[in-house]
Parts: sequence; structure tokens; C-alpha cells
Amino acid sequence: MNAVAKSGLVVSAVPGHSVARHFAVGAFWALVGAVVSRGLTLASSVLAGRLLGTIGFGEVGMIQSTQGLFGIVAGAGLGLATTKFVAQFRTIDPAKAGRCFTLAAVIALISGTLMTLGLLVFSGHIASRVLSAPHLTLALQVATGLVLFGTINGVQIGALIGLGAFRALAVLNGIRGLCLCVFLVAGIELGGVLGGVIGLVCTEATAVLTYQVALRPLLSTAGPLRDRRAAWSELTMMGRFSLLSVAGAICTTAAMWFANLVLVAQPDGYASLGVFNAAERWRQMLLFLPASFSPVILAALSNLHGTNDPRTYRRLFGLNLAVSVAAVVVPSIAVILCASPAMGLFGEQYRAGRTTLVILSASSVAVVLNNLLGQILVSRGDIMKRFVLDALLAAVLAIASWQLIPISRDQGMALGSLIAFALTSAALVPTTVSFMRQAR
Repeated sequence: MNAVAKSGLVVSAVPGHSVARHFAVGAFWALVGAVVSRGLTLASSVLAGRLLGTIGFGEVGMIQSTQGLFGIVAGAGLGLATTKFVAQFRTIDPAKAGRCFTLAAVIALISGTLMTLGLLVFSGHIASRVLSAPHLTLALQVATGLVLFGTINGVQIGALIGLGAFRALAVLNGIRGLCLCVFLVAGIELGGVLGGVIGLVCTEATAVLTYQVALRPLLSTAGPLRDRRAAWSELTMMGRFSLLSVAGAICTTAAMWFANLVLVAQPDGYASLGVFNAAERWRQMLLFLPASFSPVILAALSNLHGTNDPRTYRRLFGLNLAVSVAAVVVPSIAVILCASPAMGLFGEQYRAGRTTLVILSASSVAVVLNNLLGQILVSRGDIMKRFVLDALLAAVLAIASWQLIPISRDQGMALGSLIAFALTSAALVPTTVSFMRQAR
């Protein structure tokens, strides 16, 4: 039997009253992985921030943002597409799910290689002309490894999520977080910013190897590309979904990169970006619970959509919405109240960013709503509407950043993020209400 069909979390294969139990099991393991991974990531960020100072930490953040933009293009939305289609077909057509995964993996390897070479060629121009930091050329060239390994790893993670293999994913995320903590800090100690970038690349390379080991059973049993007609059908289906998905991701990532460029163009811009990045690490910690539930829910909702079970779909979505919002509101209030000491963990020079942290903490609710409400569109394959809303978010973020950053630096960047996510979340509410009524 195909390994896709052997997944232990096939929601449609159990009675409806067991859906909550299967969701709880998946959410538990996703939570364990998220706690370990995010905790180690925050620890490594705190140590990196203290070792590098605001300027060096800002430079690493700018390098990550730049390679992230290229990585989004290389990934072509393949990770999300792999999750959606593996989860949707793993029960009703395992062979089709296997073909979707293999196609995504092949495309990821090709596109990741091409985009890596492109960034390598233009690294000098980007560092000197765009980032106004020619001394970062070598570091940016090394960071091209993040594009290749990140693209491949995105598909690997998407397949594991689609299979419902959250226990394995939790272990792998823990290994990845530990590698990040060790490689990043050791790299910075030995080579400053360049050493830190090398540490990031080593982490991604290790992640690709370990995730590939976990996926070997699927690879050894799938053999999905023998039927060329079927493979072409899956390629067409995934291509449409992926193109719109990556278009939306490019819009939002480009807007964030643009905001970074506007910020570093200001006096002491890299120091301000370092402060923002420190505050952003705390926002990511606030989002870790909803983020850990998100892949479980997307896989389950896609599976329920594929098996045509709207009532269970509605109940599961409502449960996740309530839990996720509650899980982010309380810790956000706590971080707001402790903003100054929280920023002080990165070093005394970061304490000035307490207002930035307050704004980003307040925006975490809007970020959660944007992601959760958007899951309805993604799981049902209505990716065009998701793209339109991503484009709206990007436009608002870019305009707000252009206007606010010259006035308020990192605080303006945080405020632009709050405005953009709040507006997009509000735009998603009518679609969500309409669907939930239809599913009664």
C-alpha cells in the first residue's frame, strides 16, 4: 500500500465524533514541535542579538529578508500546494497524492537551483546598489544556500503535514531548532555576520537531510510518475494553485522587503532594523501556538473538503478559531506589559524598541485572523481570492511603510504591519461568515 494511505491521522477514515480526538493528537505533537523549535529559535536570536549588536543583527535580518524574497520565487508555492493536495487525496486517491508530492519535489529542486544561481550572480549588485552595504556581498553569496535548501525543505514539510505525520515533524523541528542554536551562535563567535550566515545555511542543509530520511518510506513506495497522462493532470492542477499561491507570497514578501529597504535607508537604519527584528522575534513567539495548529487544521480541512464533509469541516474550523484567538490574546497582553524587560534580553541598546514590541504584539491577533480565515479559501482551492487579499495586504503594507518609517523608524514599520493585517482580516470576515452559514 502507498505510504500516503498509511498515515495515522486520516480524518475521513474515522467516525465524525472522532475528528476532535484526531485533531487533538495532531495539535499536541505540532505544539510540542513548535514549543521546542520556537524556544530554541528565540534563544539563538537572543544570543545572536547580544553578540552582534543592533547593527550586525540588522544586517543578518536584511540578508535573510533578501534571500527570503528569492526563496519565495523559487518555492513557487509548492510547500502549500503539497500540503493541500497530499491531504486532499491521501484517502480517496493515494497514488494521486504520491504523484503530487514527487512532482513538487522535482520542481523544487530545479527552481531552487536556478534561483540560487541567479542570486549568486547578482549578489554583488544587490549588496552595493540595493542594500547600500557592499561589505555584505560575500555573506549574501553564502546565503544563496538558504534559497536552495529552503525550497526543498518547504516541499518536504508540506508532504509531512499533508500526511498528518505531526509526531515525526515535532522531532524534526526539535532537531532543526537545536542545530540553529548551535550553528548560528558558533558561527557568530567565529566569524561575525558572515559566520552567522554560514550557521544558518548549515542548519538548512541539515534539515533537508533529516527530513529526507523521514520521507524515505513515501519515496520508496510511491512510484507515482509512471502514468504520464495522470502526472500531466496533477501538474496542471498543482501549477494553477502554485502560481497563484506564489504570486500572493511574492507580493507580501516583496512588501516586507521594501519596508526593510525603506528602514535601512534612514539614518542608523540597520540599527533600527536590528531593533525591529528583536521585537519581531517576540511576535513570532506569540504566534507559535496558532502557527503550530495551522498545519494540522489545513491538512484536516483539505481532507474534509476532499471527502465532502461540510458539517465536520465547520465544527473543526470553529474549534480552531476559538482556541487560536484565545491562545494569542493572553500572552500578547503579558508581553505588552513586560515590553521593556523583554527587549532588554537582547541587550540594553534594544530597550528603546519597547514601543515597537507593543505595536507588534497588538498586531498578533490580526495576523492570526488573517491566517485562519484564509485557510477556508486555501483548503477549498479558492486560491484566486486568497491572492487578491494577499495583494491587498502587500499594497497597504508598502504604502504605510513608505509613509510611516521616515517619521517613526522601527515603530512606523510595526504600525504599518498592524494596519495591513487588520485591514486584510476585516476583508476576510464576509467570506468566512457566508461559508459557515452554508455549511450548517
